[in-house]
Amino acid sequence: MKIISGLNDETIESLVKAFAGTTNDVVEEIKQEYGLETGNFKNGGVWDIRFRRIKQVALENGLIVLTKRRGIWTFICVLDPGTGILYVFSKEKNLDIVIKKLGRKNIHYFHAFVSLSSGPIDLDYQQISLFPTLTEEYENRRLREAQKILGEDYPLVNDVVFVVAKEEEKKIVGVEAKLFNRYFELLDTQDWSMYVPKDEYSNLFVLEEDTIDNNDTVVIPKIKQEVKDRKHYFDKKIPTKKEEKKDLKEEDHS
Repeated sequence: MKIISGLNDETIESLVKAFAGTTNDVVEEIKQEYGLETGNFKNGGVWDIRFRRIKQVALENGLIVLTKRRGIWTFICVLDPGTGILYVFSKEKNLDIVIKKLGRKNIHYFHAFVSLSSGPIDLDYQQISLFPTLTEEYENRRLREAQKILGEDYPLVNDVVFVVAKEEEKKIVGVEAKLFNRYFELLDTQDWSMYVPKDEYSNLFVLEEDTIDNNDTVVIPKIKQEVKDRKHYFDKKIPTKKEEKKDLKEEDHS
């Protein structure tokens, strides 16, 4: 199976740039604008920035944006309506942790999603006995979890591809698309690292020309629109300590 079936190179490039582009400038601007000193909001904030950029690219390229919720953790994934491939975004280290926990009591939504590869299943027709490490009860649980999370979008998903970022020194240096079977055995992988931005957004400002006296041209700094869009980040309801703890736990595994 071709992972990129249905996606052209331009779309892949735009998705990778949206995912892998730096978030540091926007986060720093938020800290300065609101007088924040600790930066404790950063973990959730950077994913908000990434998801917003991914959503914009997906909509511009005719893809379906699925905004889903697990507990209090809200995330975005992208569905290609032509192929039924669901693209899920994660960091490599977090995906590795989740894979190691397959079959345990707690079912991460990655465990639920990967069970949909080769199409939503009917457990009555599965030969689960071939995989004794995963019980029928476990398979039923993660199937129900997938149905619960995806809701009416569940029948549209045929396969799940994880778009995985490799990070070094808190900077994304590579991105791969990975296709697993329902037991997290790797079936196919493609390296999309060529699309990771080389010259990331290094400045908070873009330059805008303004003419004075119709003769002299003066360059005036202007705040990026991306930064302006973050102005209302903290207008949302402030979570309780219990909710914040659960949110961070979900994010750490995403």
